[in-house]
Amino acid sequence: MGQESMVCEVPEVHELLMQVGLKAEDLAHGVIEGDQGYADALHLLTRMHFTPEDARCFWGEILRHHQGLNLALGRDVGIRVAVCDYFMNLHPKMRDPVIVEVQVLLQKEQGALLDELTGLYNRRYFNDAISREVERFKRFGQRFSLIMLDVDHFKRFNDNYGHLAGDDALKNVASVLQNTARSFDHVVRYGGEEFALILPHTDCEQAIAAAERMRLAVAGNPVKVNGQEVVVTVSLGAATFPEDAINARDLVGRADEALYEAKRTRNTSSSFSERSRRFPRAPINLMVLFTSHDGSAMSEPVKVSALNVSFGGMLCLSPTPILPGTKVEVALDVEAPNQRGLRVSARVVRLERESEEGGFGIALAFDLSTLKERRDLVRLVELNENRPV
Repeated sequence: MGQESMVCEVPEVHELLMQVGLKAEDLAHGVIEGDQGYADALHLLTRMHFTPEDARCFWGEILRHHQGLNLALGRDVGIRVAVCDYFMNLHPKMRDPVIVEVQVLLQKEQGALLDELTGLYNRRYFNDAISREVERFKRFGQRFSLIMLDVDHFKRFNDNYGHLAGDDALKNVASVLQNTARSFDHVVRYGGEEFALILPHTDCEQAIAAAERMRLAVAGNPVKVNGQEVVVTVSLGAATFPEDAINARDLVGRADEALYEAKRTRNTSSSFSERSRRFPRAPINLMVLFTSHDGSAMSEPVKVSALNVSFGGMLCLSPTPILPGTKVEVALDVEAPNQRGLRVSARVVRLERESEEGGFGIALAFDLSTLKERRDLVRLVELNENRPV
């Protein structure tokens, strides 16, 4: 937006909400964290997504525009009119806005995000919710966990009792999950007989404990079929961000891996763990710059291609060999000068010749021990995923 250097005069979020006629509970989950409240308020009025920093500056301009409209017309036109005029004429982002009663809009949006059979949130909601949790980690360092859950032997249940009874079983599982989860957890029907729970502010141990509560609650609430009670069980897999993955896609994959492990025995819970390495790796495709750590190991900087990265190290392809034990300073994302990127000290731990023409495979060891460094790496991986090829 180009407003980073501007000083945006805007009231505190709670005062702004009073001016706009909104309440904290009108925002997403009723949560106001830093500048996120400004973005949530704009989204509520426009259904457009803005970064918290941009939203804060937009609100400063909108409030000034509102005052100008009031002076010009000699009456209070209202904040909503000022928002609409601002984004249509002064900073065009809306072309053909539709006027609709807000409650009607909210009902239609809510219906689009709910699963018709169970009343839980659907896959569309899941994708948005998990992205919001990743964004919260990037901004505030708040870890979260994901549980993937599958109904055991569901095909056999349908074959034995019929599909209508199968629907009742799914509705029963959904009800138990909703009643067992915390008020701020996201309970989702992921598809078919598979469910997902996004657990904010939850670490690995808390996630597996929550999975066990869910498992026992489902097994303890049988479904009624033709007047008799039939026990339904579930298998669950849990993974935690960022310990088990550093992007949303991989987190789903890791929770799925844990689920598959649980399904080996059924009616059990499993937590993801990588036996082969301490940190999860994410594929990445960007240029990295090596420079000498002590002024003697390398005569000049070397530009290499990163293949994957984790909190503990990186695998890359280099045009020249760099011997194991060499200490280097690594500058990630050197071709994106407008991004913050990441600078870290590292040590070469493995050198392999890929081919006569293909250069050298180099494994680096480093440890991003601080929360800030981990958040910067998560941002970098996400930017790389969204970068056009």
